[in-house]
Amino acid sequence: MRTTTMSVAAAAVVLALTLAGCSGGDDSVSDAGTRTSAPVTSAPAASATPTASAPSGTSAAAAHTDAELTSVFQRIQFKPAEFSSTDAMLDSVYPGLTVSDARCLAPFGVGWEKSDDAGTVVFGTSNDRSMTAVVASTGDTAAATDLVGDARDALSRCADGAALFSMQGTPVETTVETTKPTLTGTDDALGWRVRGTVGGNVFTLVGLTARVGGDVVALVGWDPASNTTNVPLATQMFVDAL
Repeated sequence: MRTTTMSVAAAAVVLALTLAGCSGGDDSVSDAGTRTSAPVTSAPAASATPTASAPSGTSAAAAHTDAELTSVFQRIQFKPAEFSSTDAMLDSVYPGLTVSDARCLAPFGVGWEKSDDAGTVVFGTSNDRSMTAVVASTGDTAAATDLVGDARDALSRCADGAALFSMQGTPVETTVETTKPTLTGTDDALGWRVRGTVGGNVFTLVGLTARVGGDVVALVGWDPASNTTNVPLATQMFVDAL
C-alpha cells in the first residue's frame, strides 16, 4: 500500500457531510438535502468466473449493448441515463468541483463517454446517491486495459500538488492510499482510498476500478458510513453481471 498527499475535490464531499450534519445526521444527502439511508441490495453468493482470454493475436472481446448495460444498472439499483455526461453526474455529487487536469478524474470514469475507444458507456448514481458508477463496454481487451491504466496512472501522477483540485476555489490537502481489491472474476483491478478533513469534518472517498475482458467499471463512494462496505459489494455485483 502506498500513501501520498494530494489535493482533491473531495471537499465537495465534506460540503455534503456538512449539510447532513446541519440536518442532524451523517447519512448521504439527496439534491434537496433530504437524508437517505437505502443500502445497496445484497448480492447473491458470488459465482463469477474469470472471462476467457481472447484468442491469440487478437484483443477482440464480446461487447454489451446500451440496453444490456442499462438493465445491469437498474438491477443493481443505480440510475442510468440521469445525466447527459459524466462531468454533470460528478458535479451533481461534488458541486463546485474544479480540476487543473481532467485526466486526474480517470479513477471516477469521467470522460469515458467521450473516448472513441470506450465503446458503449453507461453511468449513474446509486439510488441513495452515495456512489457513482461508470461502465464502458469496449469490445476490445486492449482498449479496456488502457482505461484501467489511465486510472492507475492518475492515482500516481495526480497524488501531489495543492493546485490540482479545488472546491469553490479552496484547495484541500488529503491523504491517498492505493489498495488491493478482493474482487473475484476480474482480469485487472485497482483500489484507492482518500481521507481528509475540511472545516472540522472528516471525509473518506473509496474507489474501485475493475476490468472483465473488454468491460471496465469505475465505482466511487463518498459516504463514510457505507463506502468501505458498499463500494466493494456494488463493484462485485457489476463484475458478476458483466
